[in-house]
Amino acid sequence: MFQISVVNGSATLSDRELQRVIRAINRQIAEDFEPFWAFGGRLRLDGSTRGPVDSRQLGQLRGDAILYVLDSATSAGYLGFHDRNQSGVPFGFVFLDLCKQLGDEWSTTLSHEALELIGDPQCNLLVQGPHPRYPDRTVYHYFEMCDAVQTVTYTLDGVVLSDFVLPAYFTADTGQGARTSFCSAPLAPFNVTPGGYIGFFDPKSKAADQYFANDPIAQQRQKVKTGVGIGRVARRGLQTATPVSDPIRHVVVLMLENRSFDHMLGGLTGSIPGLNGVSPNDPRTNVDATTNKAYAQTANAKLWIDANFAPPHELPDVTFQLGDQGAHFVDSYRRALGSKLDAATLDAHQQQIMAYFADGDLPVLHTLAKSFTVCDRWFSSLPGPTWPNRFFVHSATCLGVVDMPSTSSPSTLPGLLTNYNQDTIYDRLDAAQPKRSWKIFHDGFPQTALLAHVRERILSEPYATMADFATACQGSEAAFPAYAFIEPRYFKSSNGPENDQHPPANANDGELLIAQVYNAIRANADLWNSTLLVITWDEHGGFYDHVMPPATIAPDNHTDHFNFQQLGVRVPTLLVSPWVAAGVDHTVYDHSSILRYLCEKWGMPYLGARMDPGIADSKVCGNFASQIKLTQPRTDLVTVTPKAVPAQPNLSPWDSARESLLKFAETVMGSSGSAAAAQGMRAAAVPGLAAAANVDLPVPERIQNVDAWLAARTGRAVVSTSVPVKAASQAATVDAGPALVKITRKRAPRKQ
Repeated sequence: MFQISVVNGSATLSDRELQRVIRAINRQIAEDFEPFWAFGGRLRLDGSTRGPVDSRQLGQLRGDAILYVLDSATSAGYLGFHDRNQSGVPFGFVFLDLCKQLGDEWSTTLSHEALELIGDPQCNLLVQGPHPRYPDRTVYHYFEMCDAVQTVTYTLDGVVLSDFVLPAYFTADTGQGARTSFCSAPLAPFNVTPGGYIGFFDPKSKAADQYFANDPIAQQRQKVKTGVGIGRVARRGLQTATPVSDPIRHVVVLMLENRSFDHMLGGLTGSIPGLNGVSPNDPRTNVDATTNKAYAQTANAKLWIDANFAPPHELPDVTFQLGDQGAHFVDSYRRALGSKLDAATLDAHQQQIMAYFADGDLPVLHTLAKSFTVCDRWFSSLPGPTWPNRFFVHSATCLGVVDMPSTSSPSTLPGLLTNYNQDTIYDRLDAAQPKRSWKIFHDGFPQTALLAHVRERILSEPYATMADFATACQGSEAAFPAYAFIEPRYFKSSNGPENDQHPPANANDGELLIAQVYNAIRANADLWNSTLLVITWDEHGGFYDHVMPPATIAPDNHTDHFNFQQLGVRVPTLLVSPWVAAGVDHTVYDHSSILRYLCEKWGMPYLGARMDPGIADSKVCGNFASQIKLTQPRTDLVTVTPKAVPAQPNLSPWDSARESLLKFAETVMGSSGSAAAAQGMRAAAVPGLAAAANVDLPVPERIQNVDAWLAARTGRAVVSTSVPVKAASQAATVDAGPALVKITRKRAPRKQ
């Protein structure tokens, strides 16, 4: 008979009450558990202790295993809820404060731990079975009796006890209607009920993992038990990937547009040891197959190029560029634009495809790169254009949509209204326990509004302007959002020039934005010492990079148009924080890595398969938590100063990407009057503005209308002092005031 010694280490729980619960558990084992499993055990109250427990000694042991009932889990030295010490003695704990925090009866937890000690006293039993999320994949499940039915209980002799699984649970081919738990919980073999979880070992990834069925209750339960971030106990092999000492309380992500790693950071090879950038003595080349002219990587990248410079970067273009180990970037440019340009312009543009910025040409980016951590194997999430890659940074999927809408193909424009209804990181943050605050900062129509779950809240509390960002950085660190995403301006507007760095936009305007964000955070010491700033780009924009993208796995089953088994071209990415060292991180990342870090850091369910180490083998995107490794925050002051350059001409071409986003903005603007009440947004659409969306206006006036609408909804002044708005039967003038937008309406003259 397997004997478990129970030791009362609580100052609040009497031995009498503990004896009452032990008798009920012994009856549970004898009458309910043993008939199904053909083995069992008994609990016996053997002693009391009020001092610290030394798991190496376990002096109170009078049987085969020992369970301590203790008031608090905050004492140091505990190894787990049930484990075995260095001498092989099984032991476990029931912490009354954790039971209360989880809303559990302590008797349920004692029953749970007793049954699991009986079932697997040495903590080394594994059962071969299917992966709970991917049944065609075999893993090894821990022989846990109660975790899968964590929230299911029943009462015996007035004592609340834990449900437990039956042998049929560990049988993949269990017949229809077989009981998998004593309480007949709705539980499939090798799966979980709501609020439950299971642990398993994946021999392919050689990693322990857990399955929560996207259940935030179970995630939170395990997080409380393991004490993530506060150094509590941890069950065997199931540690969080994020260090418990992670001091980061705020994550800020700034994503710019359409630049490759070699193009932006490749010139720093001589300044950053170990950086996989451009080799000045052995630059890579591309040959134009039509002219046989070779174009080598050259440190002559321009801050801005003429308006005809528009490198192709749709999925077919990028697939072609990467062929033959990246030999066709120049050919791709000729194929897309050769017939539209004269020979001299085409030649200059092809050279810019291979060009890179010399050390110091981008003083803000280059200073930060040399001062903090450069990720030189960060790849875009797919070899394609802007929108799909941006969706990955918000949701780790693009639902299989790999194209951008095209103004030259009207049939693609309905794609603007595609219902991208996937869960996003913002859904996870809202559902987290405790809830994590977030904001999206922007100075123009935000691209995130294309996501249905985010669009529902457009321009309400989670959205704010860059002026609000500056104000937030000056305020209390505790009030700053836990997660902030910054959207650049995607086209010139009344708020300023385009600053997303999308060619041919002036790269220096993006430099100014990076400096604005970094300096605002750095100026607040409390905020700086608790923040990680991630600076990245959505995709390469057609610029050359010499590192071939590695294989990956599809994030979901939306693979009709592309299999998503290859990452996109490498993009520049920096981790900026006083908690990271200067240097290079060679881990493979993609945009999903940001979400994986957040999900593991705050105990939230994963978004998509690509970030789940239990299923992605070596193709899982990395988690950069290990780079937050300094024991004390850095005190060195890194200052950044943008270049002083002449004002840029209005070069940005009005292409499909910009037109598509503007059309979508006008669609939202036109429908927001009725949507405002339903979604609890701010004031309804400004009269006269919605109608303007259906009028054939020049692009600058259309942009001004959207800016005025955005300003009115956020209670902000429009930068321009007077914005005329034309409509079919009325005219309006928007006058900027100090804190709001005043609307003056005039009736149009009657036609004679």
